[in-house]
Amino acid sequence: MTFLLLRPQAKCQTSAKSFKQANLSAVACGLIDTVVDNDAIGRLPAKIAELCSRAEHHVYVIVTSTVAAQQCVLMKKKWPQNVCFFAVGASTGLILQNAGLVVVVPLEPRTEGLLALPQLNHLENQSVIIMKGFGGRELLYDTLVTRGANVAEWEVYKRVKLDSPVFTEDWYPAQIRCIIATSGEVIQAAFEYFEASWLTTLNWIVVSQRTADIASKLGVTQIDISRDASDQALIQCAQHVVKRARHFSEH
Repeated sequence: MTFLLLRPQAKCQTSAKSFKQANLSAVACGLIDTVVDNDAIGRLPAKIAELCSRAEHHVYVIVTSTVAAQQCVLMKKKWPQNVCFFAVGASTGLILQNAGLVVVVPLEPRTEGLLALPQLNHLENQSVIIMKGFGGRELLYDTLVTRGANVAEWEVYKRVKLDSPVFTEDWYPAQIRCIIATSGEVIQAAFEYFEASWLTTLNWIVVSQRTADIASKLGVTQIDISRDASDQALIQCAQHVVKRARHFSEH
């Protein structure tokens, strides 16, 4: 069984290597790329300076990706002392930790995991900043607002659809038995690049109920949900799919 792994281009080579080390056949495919928004980055020092001028007890900064974490680190010396950082997942958290920043990482590395943290439960009149890409994270924003927080979204990068897919190796459709997609954006892009009549015949692995819903609305019927978007979690889910396929073929 060969997997077609759809994720941002920058992560494709690393993921393909991880799958190979786990003895899984996988072709990684970049459909979107992540581009830092220089204008937005240029405005960060002034925004952070404004935070420093406030007399608030705490400022909560939620960092939603490795790209956003890298921008936080570049501004490391500018953040006020009262900032509490939260990272959506381990890779994002590690970038902040390696820079000497104190960060909380939820056990469940997704929006739902962040919202389950006790520190983000009672936020009446608290300032919360979401460092993110353009678009998305509506559930995070809306829930924090309902909890009484004053929420600001600092969008620091864009997801750009590539003119044509970038693959880690040559492949042909008949090889593929399962597609792995790590975000709603790559699912949408897949249905723009490839034939829906082919995509909907395959098993899919996605990373949340939200992405499962997106795939389902596009006609996908065979969906497994990984516990998160890390290579380790995707490999574990892929191994389960392989084991299940072997079981059915033997009976």
